[in-house]
Amino acid sequence: MKKINLYLIIFSVIMLNSFYGYSAARIDWINGSIVSTGSSSMAIDEHGSPVDMETGKQVSISDARTISYERAKEKALSEAISLIGEIQVDNEKKLKELVLNDPAVRKNIPEVMEVYSRYKEKPSGYLTSSCELNFSLGYLLTAINYSFPGDSFPERNDIDISTLYTSLIIDVRGLGIKPMLLPSIINENGLEIYNKNFINPSDAVKYNTVSYVYSEKDALKHKKAGKHPFISAALRNLNGNPVVSDNDLKKIFSNKKNIEYLNKCRVIFIIDR
Repeated sequence: MKKINLYLIIFSVIMLNSFYGYSAARIDWINGSIVSTGSSSMAIDEHGSPVDMETGKQVSISDARTISYERAKEKALSEAISLIGEIQVDNEKKLKELVLNDPAVRKNIPEVMEVYSRYKEKPSGYLTSSCELNFSLGYLLTAINYSFPGDSFPERNDIDISTLYTSLIIDVRGLGIKPMLLPSIINENGLEIYNKNFINPSDAVKYNTVSYVYSEKDALKHKKAGKHPFISAALRNLNGNPVVSDNDLKKIFSNKKNIEYLNKCRVIFIIDR
């Protein structure tokens, strides 16, 4: 698809508030991806030959199937792009606000989606093709024009016992916390002790800043969890982010290896269904 068409789709969707009518796309926060589908069919003339309706010309069966699939891919990509405006980036902005206000984001998003979308063909008829698109949400971090300074995590000098934990699991159920691309974790004094400033951006792109699950069982078997995760129940919701008790933070910050795991985004939130 020509990039100019992708830009027009983004602008149109944002101006229509993104969710206008039916969309064949969905955000799958559990798997950290956008999933969309598209389908296309070729017409048949009175002689039973495939016809390209855009040009009115007869085409071979092989060409008809190829054209049909390429158009199905374009539709799947269009559907995926139509959904991204409502994605929450952090507690302050949705993606559509960045697109409206930042020319670089307007340019980057369609290019990133075009490059990193993965397609699976699903033939559904003689001259009909269906296509499923899967796009990892982490790649959006390369398009939003945010900085990842790589700051050191806060140090603690009040820890007596050091314990190794392979990940941090936070149960946020019942607090109204919704998934976002760049969530934070906050201590009882209101300070952010985990956010985009502390993480490795390449790990965030590959694994997502935070992974989301619906149950403790799913959290424990998640690939990020490791053999000895630390499980914490969030105290409350502060601007869409979980507040974690100081006692729990002392434990998670008790070992330098734990901090390395945080840097690698080995964080999981258990959210409401």
